Amino acid sequence: MLPALNAVFGPIRQIAYVVADIDQAIESWHAQMGITPFAVARNCKPLQGCRYRNEVAGEIVLNMAFAYIGDVQLELIEQVNTTPSMYQEAAKRDYWGAHHYAVCVEDFDTAYQHAMSNGFTAVMNAGAPGYAQMAYVESELVPGLMLEIIEWNDLTRPYFNGIAAFLAEADPGILKHTYKL
Repeated sequence: MLPALNAVFGPIRQIAYVVADIDQAIESWHAQMGITPFAVARNCKPLQGCRYRNEVAGEIVLNMAFAYIGDVQLELIEQVNTTPSMYQEAAKRDYWGAHHYAVCVEDFDTAYQHAMSNGFTAVMNAGAPGYAQMAYVESELVPGLMLEIIEWNDLTRPYFNGIAAFLAEADPGILKHTYKL
């Protein structure tokens, strides 16, 4: 039996990778890991009202792909425009790989304040109180560790559940399925 991880933020719901080419990344994950099917959303703008490094961010346009490994969502992210963002930071460093992991929390403010008080700094924030908040924070203590904190509510549950339900019904013999975010 493996020891239980007493994680302050709860279970990991998602692991995200920044990729240079969404289609090539999907093919690679399928070829090496056997993962199928993927829900693919192109030219989407999921980060409305975003602040990046404490400045109002411009419009960030992404190609995204989602699949599941057990109960954990795999998210592949390709930024298709050049608006400054944490994804562009990774691209400028020529870093293509694991970018962040996400947790969904009932009490967003408490989780965010805990992160800020315990060695994390804000990278990007999006959403609004009473709607759906999310924050990307990076560790000052563990290099390369970025955490996405997602407010788990009546708007974010359907987002995750909708993708999971879509993929559960998708033909696993077809690698890529168009998905509208």
